[in-house]
Amino acid sequence: MINLFNGFGLMLQAQDAADSSNNFCEAATPILRIVGLIVFVIKIAVPIILIVVGMIELARAVGEKEEKDIKAAQDRLVKRAIAAVLVFVVITVVGIIFRILGQDQYKQCMTCVNNPFQDACKAPLE
Repeated sequence: MINLFNGFGLMLQAQDAADSSNNFCEAATPILRIVGLIVFVIKIAVPIILIVVGMIELARAVGEKEEKDIKAAQDRLVKRAIAAVLVFVVITVVGIIFRILGQDQYKQCMTCVNNPFQDACKAPLE
């Protein structure tokens, strides 16, 4: 947690020094990596969770052998699968659009958001 506060302090110092956006990007690397990890989890884990929960619900309905419940569970599974695909696709499309339209400064700062597992993004705060 202290590293996170140090990262915010480094971001403010880099912003004040601001004749170069590269300094800002280097100072913001830990925070941008955290954002990248959050985006990665949302893009991967949320669709998986949605589909697994839908499959469990469908399995329960099949176990009850009630035709109406099975049909309702199937409908919910299809809706969850569509939502899972949309979560993945929307995040990917937004990232592609920002990469295409972003300026060079944006592209430099977003390397750790787009790929938080790079070696350059794993450097600890000093």
